[in-house]
Amino acid sequence: MLEIIVVRHGQSVADIENRLEGKADFPLTELGIEQAEKLACWLKYKYEFDEIYSSPLKRASKVAEIIGKKYEKEIIYDERLNEMDNGVLAGLLREEADRLYPLPEGGRKYYQCIQDGESLIELRARAEHFFAELIYSRDFEKENKRILIVSHGGLINMLYRTFLNLPLDTGVCLNTGDTGVHVWRVSGKTRVVAASNMQYHLK
Repeated sequence: MLEIIVVRHGQSVADIENRLEGKADFPLTELGIEQAEKLACWLKYKYEFDEIYSSPLKRASKVAEIIGKKYEKEIIYDERLNEMDNGVLAGLLREEADRLYPLPEGGRKYYQCIQDGESLIELRARAEHFFAELIYSRDFEKENKRILIVSHGGLINMLYRTFLNLPLDTGVCLNTGDTGVHVWRVSGKTRVVAASNMQYHLK
């Protein structure tokens, strides 16, 4: 069986400045670092990991670094775990983005993208590629493994759809708070969501 623990980064500077992040590379706030440290302690108490993967963007990689030190493990950085590329919106204040690049009537279709960004189809392809390589490149039926993934809300939501084979245009969304933790299990063709958006470590 393969157990996948998926976590989101903590509070970032963009969060408190009300900016759109996406590909913009904002660091964690002091609170975000504190959240990551609490998460690392909680994970160390609960789990052992064979491998740790992370988005290379600062807000996720810092969380992975803090966790990695607890486990004395190297981090495997993978750009496929980056947040959705939001092109010209990256780093803009939300009100500024609404004014300069208003959504078309009815919103953007899943095959459309903002200027210099990627579409939901392209984001799904990234998630599918990463997940397929993770699942099918090794035989987890012969050896139990537990893997940690540190990423971003949008990408985690797409990984969730990938994990459950949900259609791209599904209305099902997975919310993830600061350093929220999800637990997914794969055994043969069976896929189980064992826990979702746990934040006990922040209490």
